[in-house]
Amino acid sequence: MARQYSNNSGVSGGVLTVEEVHPNCVDVFYIPEREKFIHSGLDPEKEGKNPVQLLHINGQNRFITIYPLITLVGHFKFLRPKYKTVKGITLAGFDFTTPENDEGVLDLLEKLPKGFVKDYDYGLGLLKEYRFIIDVIEELTDCTEIVISKSHQTGLDEFSPDLFFISYKDFETARKSLNRISQRAQNAAQSVKRVQIFNMFATRVGATEKPIETGNHPVTRLLMQASQSDDHLGDTAQDAVLNALSENTKMIAERRPEKLAKLQNDIELVTLELLIQRYTEMLTQKLDERHWQDFFNENPFILSFAFGYPVVKVNDQASIGGRKLSGSGEKITDFLVKNSMTNNTALFEIKTPQTEILQKTPYRDGVFTPSSQLSGSINQALDQKYQFQKEIASRKETSRVYDIESYAVHCCLIIGCTPTDVDKQKSFELCRHNSKDVEIITFDELLAKMKQLYDFLNADD
Repeated sequence: MARQYSNNSGVSGGVLTVEEVHPNCVDVFYIPEREKFIHSGLDPEKEGKNPVQLLHINGQNRFITIYPLITLVGHFKFLRPKYKTVKGITLAGFDFTTPENDEGVLDLLEKLPKGFVKDYDYGLGLLKEYRFIIDVIEELTDCTEIVISKSHQTGLDEFSPDLFFISYKDFETARKSLNRISQRAQNAAQSVKRVQIFNMFATRVGATEKPIETGNHPVTRLLMQASQSDDHLGDTAQDAVLNALSENTKMIAERRPEKLAKLQNDIELVTLELLIQRYTEMLTQKLDERHWQDFFNENPFILSFAFGYPVVKVNDQASIGGRKLSGSGEKITDFLVKNSMTNNTALFEIKTPQTEILQKTPYRDGVFTPSSQLSGSINQALDQKYQFQKEIASRKETSRVYDIESYAVHCCLIIGCTPTDVDKQKSFELCRHNSKDVEIITFDELLAKMKQLYDFLNADD
């Protein structure tokens, strides 16, 4: 039986399917809503045909196995295992009734022990604040399944190295310990904030400043000292801040959505600013094509600036056909991308900022012809387009990448820098706007587009 489950936010959730394995034993499968597939760059018609398993529930032997998945929309591992090596978390020895339908599954999830995600649309498994338990076990062992048991002692299974048992008592002890540390961190931050603001205004009115009490507990003292420091955070402190943010993201999103949006915007601004700095530095160096290909491979979203629609990278250094009978002459494009909405493909050729795009001497007064590098690159792109369109069917089959189409293959050439001379600018614009099949964009134009995006995100409300 399958049911469309709606949560309190008004956004439809995914579909649960309950399948009986044998009496008193069922498997539970999940298919996200169509929009999640689309926003994650997946084909809902193809991916939606194969539901993923969330649960295995065995009432006869009294255990439940949870298969934690990543359900964050847009994540590159969407619907893949949430953890590195641990694929399943089993609860053994707990009282429950084997569900017969999706309503029963929802009831069962609500009755999971404290510390577990109970909304399947958020990906089952441990809550983020208890992720350290998984991290430590993955660091200490090679197990693929954790069993939280009411009858078994903590440790590796002597017969199966893939299983790691945690006694329910030890699990609760670890969970409560993490809760206390998080509470101490919040209390320490509140104390430091209160005293620092008090002291700031006390100095203005001539009152006596208050000392900051660090407390007796060593963890509290460490947190207080870190919160008072004006120095840049060290690696350990940075990890603590990031973990605290990660653990409380959902709560912040529910209670203070404007703060989370501001933080996300600040992070994006800093990331984009550093990217612009790196790109600007690279423009001043004489780097070969390989360096620029690596840069765009690390930051493929920049390729979207070349077109007016969002693109998703399919592959870099993609083989697109054209081999001769001798076996030589394989055509390779620097980047094969696709429109994330329509799957229509585009080919990218990356040159260097130092590549000449016009002849140094004018053909006539005020008229400059394209350089051999530019005209040769255009023909190279057109030949790649021809080979790709001719062999797309076989390429899709051999690569097993089926969600690409060649409705109207775009070609984009990133080459050189914009001329500073007015006559050369005119000649360049005449040349590239007369090239209807190959989009030509310069390296400095991409930089300008990134700066425009930065200014837009940084604009005052």
